[in-house]
Amino acid sequence: MTERGLLIAALAVVGGAVVAELSRQRISSPEIHWAPFEPDQTTNIFEDVIVSLTPSTYTPANVPQDMAATNARAFLDMIAFAEGTAGRGDNGYNILFGYGTFDSYADHPRQFIPYGATTTSAAGRYQFLARTWDGLVRKLGLTDFGPANQDAGALELIRERGALNDVYAGRVADAINKVRKVWASLPGAGYGQPERRLAALLDAYAQAGGQNQGTMA
Repeated sequence: MTERGLLIAALAVVGGAVVAELSRQRISSPEIHWAPFEPDQTTNIFEDVIVSLTPSTYTPANVPQDMAATNARAFLDMIAFAEGTAGRGDNGYNILFGYGTFDSYADHPRQFIPYGATTTSAAGRYQFLARTWDGLVRKLGLTDFGPANQDAGALELIRERGALNDVYAGRVADAINKVRKVWASLPGAGYGQPERRLAALLDAYAQAGGQNQGTMA
């Protein structure tokens, strides 16, 4: 086995242990309010390694800056469409899971909404879980839950999955595939919630002004 192969194998063992421990903590810690249907919005050490070793993570956007910004905005609008928050309340930014609203952007609302036999804290245009938002606050230094910070947080979740250059370049299907575990409404998410069809997402992206450049394949 090559040196790189040995490294990957060792990291896989370590990463597997990390994933197991995170799962144990989630199940045994009632304050987290973890539920099996909730998306895995943040990466663990093992996932970070996989992203860093994936060549497509570093595929440049090669598009003008204004187009990259437009594509990023369209991709965020597409996520809001998928999550069902677009056009609701304050354009989705003040929406709770289940489409109720909250009044203050001072912080994540931290309201745990009943869902089946459990609860979820998903809130905002991109349905951040409270624990996800706390991590983004520490990482990015966010001072409130306002629209600009929600946008920044969503882009950081996309970046963590190695999909930001794909978003900038308009490689929409590639980006969706990489971030499908972050948002339960994306095709292939696998959380037992309704998933949008790829065709519907591409249409929403185009209607938001994004330029779809296809995939790298």
